[in-house]
Amino acid sequence: MINVLKAIKTIKKIEQLQKEMHTFSLAFLALQDVGLMPDDEKSKAKAKAMHDVSHMIKDVLDGKSVDEATERLSIKIETKEENEEVEQEEDDDTRD
Repeated sequence: MINVLKAIKTIKKIEQLQKEMHTFSLAFLALQDVGLMPDDEKSKAKAKAMHDVSHMIKDVLDGKSVDEATERLSIKIETKEENEEVEQEEDDDTRD
């Protein structure tokens, strides 16, 4: 019973951490947008990373697997050839 109560307390702390990370990151990005915080790429990247991590924590707390929660970090890198193929397809579509 004590372990269950300890687990519940830990989950509550993680939920609080997630909320604070989310709120802080959004506030920081908003303050950058209006010019009240330095608008450099390094600080913006840190705030965006914190925002993404807050969403991953929320997803795990909501029952998603770690793989599902980390999908938001998946980045598709297109090669130059792939970009040219897409552009060619778009050109073909506009000609029809």
